[in-house]
Amino acid sequence: MQTRIHHDSAALVAHIAATFAAYSREGRPVHIALSGGSTPKALYQALATAPWRDKIAWHNLHLWWGDERCVPPADPESNYGEAARYLLDHVPVPPENIHRMRGEDDPAAERARYAADLAAHLPDGRLDWTILGIGEDGHTASLFPGATDYATIASVAVAEHPTSGQTRLTLTAPLIARSKHISYLAVGAGKADILRAIADGGDYPAARIHAEHGNTEYHTDRAAAARLP
Repeated sequence: MQTRIHHDSAALVAHIAATFAAYSREGRPVHIALSGGSTPKALYQALATAPWRDKIAWHNLHLWWGDERCVPPADPESNYGEAARYLLDHVPVPPENIHRMRGEDDPAAERARYAADLAAHLPDGRLDWTILGIGEDGHTASLFPGATDYATIASVAVAEHPTSGQTRLTLTAPLIARSKHISYLAVGAGKADILRAIADGGDYPAARIHAEHGNTEYHTDRAAAARLP
């Protein structure tokens, strides 16, 4: 478990923002999958303001989503909607580089469309960088404990939240594992128990899904890392 413990959430966000800037300056198209949640929201706000906004070569970045709730973009629960409000509306990402999951469309049809879009842009099937959160139950993206297919050949799946029953779209475990770089983000004392369980070898999606031929990192603040050995 390659873990980087940051002083606080602001330091974690600054590190991830600097990684965005470094990727964008490689002079080639870079494909990044974004996450939803409170920490990505803080990241989006940082990226949309100086100095990071002006350090990033936005035209080189292709932005994808790790998962999406099956709701319209204007819905407060939309991961794309949150990214649009706090980031995309404020930076010059070319519209054709924004690959959102259409949560308002029929899930089965959108699963097929998004898989085709991934295949068209990623002939080797590998995202450059996938940013993921960690749920307190150990889920990541919309891949939940006891309900994740780790061997599917599909790149996109339709999932159901285990308690609310909400329908979601998600990248699959094998597609995420083909990423060249995976960064899990966990902030706050509420993540301390699950991070310890992951470190102890617990059977959770956020523990099992690692880059098969790349680098996987867990980025935390001190509160989230409090119970790590």
